[in-house]
Parts: sequence; structure tokens; C-alpha cells
Amino acid sequence: MNERKGKGGRKAVRDGIENGKVVQLRPEPATGSGAAAPEGEDRRFRYLDSGIWRRRGDKELVFICGPVDVLAESRDEEGQNWGLLLAWHDRDGHRHEEAFPRALFAGDGNEIRSRLADGGLTLGAGTAAKAAFLEWLSSLTSAERARSVTRIGWHAFGGRSAFVLPDETIGEAGERVVLQTTDREASLFGVAGTVEDWRREIGAMCAKNSRLVFAASCAFAAPLLAFLGEEGGGISFKGDSRVGKSTALRVVASVCGGTGQNGAGGYIRSWRSTSNGIESTALASCDVLLPLDEMGQLDPREAGEIAYLLSNGQGKARSTRTGGARNVARFRILFLSTGELGLSDLNREAGKATKAGQEVRFADLPADAGAGMGLFEWLHHEDTPDAFARYLRAATGRIYGAPLRAFLRQLTDTMTRESEDELRRRLRARIAELAESWLKDHPAASGQVRSVASRFAMVAVGGELATEFGLTGWDDDVAGVMAGLCFDVWLAERGTVGRREEEQAVQQLRDFIAKHGEARFERWVDSNTPEGQQVEAPDLPPGERFRTQNRAGWKRWIKEADGRSAWRYFLMSDGMVEALSGLNQRSAKVVLTERGFLLPGRDGKMSALISPPGHKKVRAYEVTAAILGSDEGDR
Repeated sequence: MNERKGKGGRKAVRDGIENGKVVQLRPEPATGSGAAAPEGEDRRFRYLDSGIWRRRGDKELVFICGPVDVLAESRDEEGQNWGLLLAWHDRDGHRHEEAFPRALFAGDGNEIRSRLADGGLTLGAGTAAKAAFLEWLSSLTSAERARSVTRIGWHAFGGRSAFVLPDETIGEAGERVVLQTTDREASLFGVAGTVEDWRREIGAMCAKNSRLVFAASCAFAAPLLAFLGEEGGGISFKGDSRVGKSTALRVVASVCGGTGQNGAGGYIRSWRSTSNGIESTALASCDVLLPLDEMGQLDPREAGEIAYLLSNGQGKARSTRTGGARNVARFRILFLSTGELGLSDLNREAGKATKAGQEVRFADLPADAGAGMGLFEWLHHEDTPDAFARYLRAATGRIYGAPLRAFLRQLTDTMTRESEDELRRRLRARIAELAESWLKDHPAASGQVRSVASRFAMVAVGGELATEFGLTGWDDDVAGVMAGLCFDVWLAERGTVGRREEEQAVQQLRDFIAKHGEARFERWVDSNTPEGQQVEAPDLPPGERFRTQNRAGWKRWIKEADGRSAWRYFLMSDGMVEALSGLNQRSAKVVLTERGFLLPGRDGKMSALISPPGHKKVRAYEVTAAILGSDEGDR
């Protein structure tokens, strides 16, 4: 019995050995989906389902990272900015793809390790693992190629145009295109809901509201900047708090994108930044609308500089560590801003004058539509402006991002079907038509006013094109009509169709004289007027209250042609330069002469020789008292 038992036991052991499977302590390289070995596998590394390992000796392996696929090697049009396009799955099984510049491999590798770890890839720890990681990266190659770009927006590939977003390239490029940057910024171009949802729940609510239609049209117009060869620039909704400015910004952001956490609000940027920070923000928003909230957070000392930076599309020139010139950041953006303060208000806080060029590039538009409901003119199904604003905030929290992508797809399809030159001529003709219709009653409008009219017209064309593509739900002429209303309000706020420098010249000289009257203008009182008439006792000037300090010139009590006596101001050269600071001095003096405020000398020069009491002859600018009280002087 025991013998039979022993024989059966030995047979069971033999059967177990013969039928058993070999179990390896370390798995062999797999050939399934877990394998990540590139072409020409380097024998120093093993690619297993568990990840990538570095051989060290005959048996010992060092864990580098989880499985990674090498999809392609990337480079730009000039054969520079080489990189690797890698793919991996995070711990939840979600796939990630990202292009990494090879320039990141030249350092300690911490930046690229950080970005991979942030994407959910498991990394080996320890000095040996980090060294093996860099060694592995340097060994990677691929026969596949991709085209790398360093910013989003329009790019030309072999005569064809394509629009690059962080996660998608829209248009025909001939090969795969990847956004490849040394610093990664979270993508704000999320999508939630459909175009139909946006048109029904947001676009339809914009109708009959000039500011909302204009804001949404800005988002569709931004990608047209490069196509039409237009300059960058922006519009700022200026007005008191709680009138609906931020709601309008959420509406325009919902066209472009958003984030899961903040909805369309996640696409909005803040003005609270330095000029360097704004530059990087602009580069990440090339060819799309940049919404900026609350301009009052901007440092007043940098306001003018940032206005030029955003509109000119060019960052600061910087040097490398060796003293060479770095590549200057270049971008094209249309921005929409909000704030209780405008550009001129911030410049005034900083003690600076607002240049006409800044004003043209950065147009302040009153946010209040004048209907007693703040920014709104029509509330649709809601009873109060506050309820309407809450509805739009809720809708833009759920629906965002789809309209921009649909617009770009249809635009690139149109550019394929229709000649790009023909489409460009058609849109430019429409811009000119709208601008001229708005200025038909102002034939003498300055180039500055016409420039702003063209920008507003381009915004209108963006809205009209989106309507043509079936994205907005508006009637065909709505975008043009609403943009025209906004332009009329901007022009009325500006107060003149002339050149801003002309108004600034008069205003600055007026303010200078009014501010420094007794303090810096020494009294010049004599018994005879220039015409030889005796000054009567009742015509004596007012009594002196202050002693002149830091003299800018003289003021002389003179009987005018109408028989009344008034002060005549004589500014020395330094005084006039100070009064007209920030302006083109010669142009400003010409304007003042044409307006009759500045009286030229008898020798034809703008200044004349005078002999104030107790002084030798000196050349000075003679300014009439009319500058303190009227827009036109003596002619």
C-alpha cells in the first residue's frame, strides 16, 4: 500500500515537471503592444512590457521608465529645432503624445523627466537610473519624420497653409506637424459641446446685443489677420464694474476654448503680468483671439510699452549668454480687453502722455450700450440683466471650443476650393466697403480714424464669414451692423475725426499754462500795449499772489483787438519743449499756429524776439489767452 503510494507520488512529480511551464524572473522582450523598441534596437537597452531597462553586466538591469514609443524625429523648415515625438500611456491607460526638442537632452534631463512624469509615465529613481535615462534618450532614432513648429497659428508648408493647435493641425501640410517648445504650457483649447449647442445656447443670445455680437466676431476675425495681411491690435471694453464686461469676455472665450475646471473662463488671461509675461502669453495665442481681463491690474508704467508690443507682434530683442542675439519672438494677435480704466487713464497715472499710435492700436470702446442694462440691449428670455449674465456664464461653462475649430476647417476648405487670392480680394473689398460706409459723413477723417475703422470692419467680416459658414445663427448683415454701431460709439468717445496729435498739442499746452500760470510765468506789465495804446487804470492786471519759481516764460497784460485786456503768454524754448513733451515738437507747433493759438514772429519763424523788463532780447513763443477757453484761437 505504501509502495503504491510512493510510486504514485513519484509519477505525479514527473508529470508535473513534463507538463509545467517555464517561469522567468524577468520577462523577455515582448512583441505585442507593450514593446517600445525602435528601429535598430540598441543592445544596451531592453524593451519589456514592464518598461525600458538598461543592461548593466550580464544579468543586472536598471529600470529607466515605463513603455515609450518613438513615433518620429521632428525638425523645422530650415532643418533646425530637431526633436523626438514620443508616445506613452499614463496609469489610467490614457495615451499621451508630445514632441521634445533635442536641446533638452543636452542638460541634466530634469526638464524632460519632469514633463514625462507630469504626463503619468513611471520613471526610475536614483543616480544610475537618471544617467541611463539620458543615455537612452540620446540613442533614440526613427525613420519617420514630422515637421516641428514653435508656436500655434498659421504655417506654410510647401505653398499650402495649415493652422496648428496644440493637439491638432487643420489643413493640408503634406506631413505630420507637431508643436515643439522648450517650455510646455497647458493647452487652453479644450472642447465641450458642439457647434449646434453653441449656436443655439450662446450665439442666438448674442443677437440684438451690439457688444456681444462684436465680441464674438472678434474671435472669428483673429485667424484672418495673417491671411489678410492686417496688423495686430485690440479693443478694450471700458466702463464701470458690474456692467457685463466679464460676461462678454466669457462669450468670446467660448468660441475659442476653455478648460474642464473653469469652462470658457479657463481660456481668459489676466492683465496682471509684466511685459515679458505678456510676450509669452501673446506667443501662445498667435492667430487666435487673446482675451485679457481687468486692465487695471496692469502696471501703469508698462501700459504704453505693452500696447505697442501686442500690436506690433514682436517681442524684445535679447542677448544670449555669449552676447549674441536671440531669436525675437514674433506673433500676430487680436486681443479683446476689459477694464474700468483705459490706456490713457493708465498712462496718466504713470505721468505719461498717450501717443496717437497707442490709441489707434488699442481702441477703448465704452462697455455701456446706453439701454439702461449695462452692456446688454436685449435680454431674450430673461427678465433682468443680472439673470441674463448668469445664464451666459452657465452656458459658457458647459459649451466652448467647438466654433473655432469648425471655423478653421471651413476656412481651410474654402481656401482649397476657392483661390486664396480670390478669397482675400473678396474679404478685403468687404472691409473697405464697410469702413467707407461708416465714414461717408466724415470725408476729412484722418488716417488714424480710418485705421480703427478698418479694424472694426475686419471684425465684422470675421462675424459675417462665420455666419456664412453656419456657425452663429445670425442674419447675414448682423455682424456688420453691430460693428458699425460700436465704431460710431468709439468715434463719438474720441471726439474728433482728426489726428489725435493735433488735439493733444492743444490740450497739453492748455494744461501746462493753466497749471503753472502764476508759479512759472513771470509778470510783464507795462504802460503801453504793442499798438501804443495807454492802459487805463481799470484795466490793470489782477494782483500778484505768488512769486515766480523755475520760470517757463512771461505773461504780459495786453489789450486785445476787441478792447478787452488779457494775458499773453511767452514761452521760452525750454518751456515749450516741456509743455509739448512726448509729441513731435515741430508738428505740434504747426497745429497750434494753424489753430490760431501760437502767433508766429514777423520774421516768419514760429518764435519771436521779445524784450521783457530787466532782460536782454530773448526768443520766445507767443501764445494767446484763447487757448485757456476755446478750441479755436485768433485767426
